[in-house]
Amino acid sequence: MSQILIVGSGPSGLVLALSLLRNGVPVRVIEKSTTHRVGQRGAGLMPRSIEIFESLGILDQVMARSIPLPAFKMYKMPEGVEVAKEFSASPHVDPTPSEPYLNPRILGQDNLDKIIRAELEKLGCFVELGMELKSLEQKEDRVRVQILKHDLNDEAAAPQEEEAEYKWVVGADGARGAVRKLLGLSYLGETTEQRMVTGDILVDGLSQEYWHVWGDITKLMISIRPSEREKLFNFIISGNNIDINEVAADHVLLKQLLKQGTGNREDIEWGNIICAWPYKVSVRMVDYFQKGRVFVAGDAAHIHSPTGGQGMNTGVQDAYNLAWKLALVANGKAPESLLDTYHEERHPVVSEMLSITTRLLKKTVTDGSSQEAWDRSGQVHQLGVNYRASPIVLDEDSERTGVDRAAGSRYTVEPGSPVHAGDRAPDASGLFVLGNEVSGPTRLFKLFNPTRHTVLIFSNRVEFTQEIGSLLADYSSDSVLAIVVNQTGETRPVPSTFSGIVVEDRSMFADSAYKGPNGTSGIFVIRPDGFVGARVGGVEGLQRYFQGVFKG
Repeated sequence: MSQILIVGSGPSGLVLALSLLRNGVPVRVIEKSTTHRVGQRGAGLMPRSIEIFESLGILDQVMARSIPLPAFKMYKMPEGVEVAKEFSASPHVDPTPSEPYLNPRILGQDNLDKIIRAELEKLGCFVELGMELKSLEQKEDRVRVQILKHDLNDEAAAPQEEEAEYKWVVGADGARGAVRKLLGLSYLGETTEQRMVTGDILVDGLSQEYWHVWGDITKLMISIRPSEREKLFNFIISGNNIDINEVAADHVLLKQLLKQGTGNREDIEWGNIICAWPYKVSVRMVDYFQKGRVFVAGDAAHIHSPTGGQGMNTGVQDAYNLAWKLALVANGKAPESLLDTYHEERHPVVSEMLSITTRLLKKTVTDGSSQEAWDRSGQVHQLGVNYRASPIVLDEDSERTGVDRAAGSRYTVEPGSPVHAGDRAPDASGLFVLGNEVSGPTRLFKLFNPTRHTVLIFSNRVEFTQEIGSLLADYSSDSVLAIVVNQTGETRPVPSTFSGIVVEDRSMFADSAYKGPNGTSGIFVIRPDGFVGARVGGVEGLQRYFQGVFKG
């Protein structure tokens, strides 16, 4: 029987489901709609999301189907033919040993959903369509729900009622979803004056190498972005005097606006409209991401301007943060208090992200033709997201120096600075597993796993004592994997009971990526979500971190 009910089958709900299933936790995913979503929607994949897809085992499919973020072409009006400017919103950056994915990609949410659903189905989990959450009632140790099952073949048929109980419920059912409303959570913020119509259309006569933009956002602006499918483009029509509901419903009028807004060019042929919907730009966030045994994630918890391409990516990070904690608690390995840290970690990150995307929106409204307004680099890559102020991370150097971990940004890590507890864990290539050199070099990201903690022990900085070995032996290999990192030629001894991995850091990339103050950076604990849970100098710090996460 499923312990967890996930309401909503967008990327947030699907990533959560896949993460839990990878951890051996059965889930049920229900979706109110009677069909799977169609359309590109939030198609920008940021580098941090790409790292998560690698961890979940779906990266090859994502990379094969997605395309690079195209450069922008902005056209002079009223003819709409001559290029006014051309620029990259996120100039290509070569990968590094610590950051293997530095360039955003484009993949429609409908195709991303298909990839993840296929993985779920391999694990025996099928999204149930036409299932509407009607009510939920929280008990001390469970949640009772009422679900209406709609007939997929007969919309007029009366729905069947179902009652069920789950240990936890997660609402990933979007900004208009039922879970947040049933919980009575406040959705604080505002609906801005910005209105638009967006959707997908087949187009002949436009290069798929570029993201094409015409006009002025306050009057009439047309944005035509290529997709991973030949001749399929995502469009945005915006302007202060547009009746977005009328335009979205009337495809003849919609095409007329596209033609008018691009200078009535005869060389562009507007084909079939695949989908279209009105969109009001809102900036909102719940006051709390959890109430009792029920959580919200993705658009159900926060919604913001599409500028910056953060919506889907932030929802994926919500799901990945919650998944490993729910898995440990559901599997009886952690106390339920661990779940409180979902809100404590994600709320300040999302709050700052809302400010970033709102600033980008204001730049777009002020001067939609500027490169700054379309910037998709830096913070929006989400590699700088950190949980340094989290109550469950442990950083002995911060304790020693009295640094206020709550100060500073939750969205930026200083380039080249030492890795702190709470930061994204860097990758490192050029590692060779002792006793298995014939397999060739490997990377930390290949050794990290979303089902367990990984303990990196740098043998040149800390002695692997019997006490460390005994502490690690208290945890099963499916909960904690220890990796001893040796420099080239080192043969430092490990306890005979050691059951982890010894690697040789021949390129010194791991040593360089995990630098830190002497005495407090010999051991790094990497959480299942790929963040550093602890930066400590010995067994005492390691024990304190585990005591804060696992059951005693």
